[in-house]
Amino acid sequence: MPEHSTGPLLALDASATASAAVVAGGEILASWASTETNTHAEVLAPAVQRVLAEAHVEAGDLRAVLAGVGPGPFTGLRAGLVTARSLAFAWGVEVHGVMSLDAIAYTAAEEAFRAGVEEFVVATDARRREVYWAHYSQVGGQFQRLHGPFVTAPGEVTPLPAYGAGAGLYPEALRAVAGFEHAVPDAGSLGLVGELALRRGRGLMPIQPLYLRESDAKVPGPRKRAGAGR
Repeated sequence: MPEHSTGPLLALDASATASAAVVAGGEILASWASTETNTHAEVLAPAVQRVLAEAHVEAGDLRAVLAGVGPGPFTGLRAGLVTARSLAFAWGVEVHGVMSLDAIAYTAAEEAFRAGVEEFVVATDARRREVYWAHYSQVGGQFQRLHGPFVTAPGEVTPLPAYGAGAGLYPEALRAVAGFEHAVPDAGSLGLVGELALRRGRGLMPIQPLYLRESDAKVPGPRKRAGAGR
């Protein structure tokens, strides 16, 4: 197997559904994705074993672990990042973050190039009638993030062709691009984004989740004692 400086990468994303992939040399060697949005903690570890086996890669051969840092819901992101950190620590390899929306932008930029679209947005479901989104440009089919990520109402998104499941959910507000109405961040594309960033020596992020807003779970405040304030 190649040296760690050029070895394969394990990529994980749990910002929407859970997914895992092994990438090397600009190719996805193996990938797996769930269709659920609430089983991340249970499925990620078996998924990692599966993609490593399918790619015929041992943990000791890996160069690094890449993880999608969101934006996304609190529970999913936490499960993905904890898994990535734990595996990287156990295997003695580096762990890096990749902005999850960039995984959609990676494939969207190629389609935008073919369609002659210079700027576009990527949008995913943020629940609460909102979307996570970012604004991109493409040059020769390569994406560049210009602004974001944000979490807003769909009507506040920059009016450009929109890629991702957020656009499919709110067609009255967003110009959804055909074929991308159900797209969510995927570990395979995320791994290719991370591999390209490592090759160029830039673009990776710390393993810190991009929640963009507070968790739905609230810590209860102190209970009032009987007779307080009298």
